[in-house]
Amino acid sequence: MQTRAASLIPIVMQGRIFFEEHMDGNLIRGLHHITLCTATAQGDVDFFVKVMGQRFIKQTLFYDGRIPIYHLYFSDADGTPGTVMTTFPMRRTKLVGRKGSGQFTAIAYSVPAGSLEFWRDHFGRHGIRIEEESQRFGERYLRVVHAGIDFEVVEDAGDTRKPWRSEYVPERHAVRGFHNWTATVRELDDMDIFMRDAWHFRPTMHDGKFTRYEAGEGGAGRRIDILHAPDLRQGMWTLAEGIVHHGAFDVPDYDTQSRIKFEAEGMGFTDFSDRKNRGYFESVYVRTPGGVMFEATKSLGFKMDEEEERLGAELKISPQFDVDHAQLRKQMQVEDPIHV
Repeated sequence: MQTRAASLIPIVMQGRIFFEEHMDGNLIRGLHHITLCTATAQGDVDFFVKVMGQRFIKQTLFYDGRIPIYHLYFSDADGTPGTVMTTFPMRRTKLVGRKGSGQFTAIAYSVPAGSLEFWRDHFGRHGIRIEEESQRFGERYLRVVHAGIDFEVVEDAGDTRKPWRSEYVPERHAVRGFHNWTATVRELDDMDIFMRDAWHFRPTMHDGKFTRYEAGEGGAGRRIDILHAPDLRQGMWTLAEGIVHHGAFDVPDYDTQSRIKFEAEGMGFTDFSDRKNRGYFESVYVRTPGGVMFEATKSLGFKMDEEEERLGAELKISPQFDVDHAQLRKQMQVEDPIHV
């Protein structure tokens, strides 16, 4: 049975406080972007552009810390929420991560019905091994690995989103955006409370150790699959090669973003950041009770500092680096070169 996530809204009547159930299916509209700690910048361009057929829409630097680390963005034509992959290539830092529970552990892309044979051959032509073919929730998955991180493609005939017109992948087989992300946790009970009551996702299906949660009307780009793995060791939370750092969720405005934070803190989930400006969106982060880092994100758009035809063409320097920008661009090209 499907239910919608709800919160309790206080109503004052005749000096007494009552609580009214309020349906919150539209507070979080779905997935926004997911951020990975990968290996090299060129490796990411080759995989996401030439294999997955995404647009290289923006290149900037990580907004925190004193070490310049690329922050690369791959998406559909416009950077639409639910299509945006972002990466921190970490090889040059020599930091290597540990995969485990408390992390997002797989990213699934939605492709049109009848496309898995194309993708099987396409991965093979690029020397990428199919690690597993599986089924869950009645859907067929192909799993591959890039930079130590699991990626899946799954057919979804109901996904009508318009793909980026890539020169590498025919439009009839092209990625439409994210189908779902998998988060792995040791303890399910508290994560279930968080997903329902703080994050406004409803559980819709169970399949073995997997529980599917969906936002709003559900469907591709609005799904999280929680994998219950009680014996899996905790994964690393710091930035390091081979792990997913966080997943970001799309909110319509700042008031909604503030409300989500305020109400979740009122439930006792107080491990939130302040709002942070990330140039192309503004975000608040929370460490969920399962350990997985979530982000509530208000989009600002990717065209504020580049024309449409120039998107992704030039490295944009994040504001904490008060240095010669031309020199820093040269440094990055020497240390972690990109050739599109």
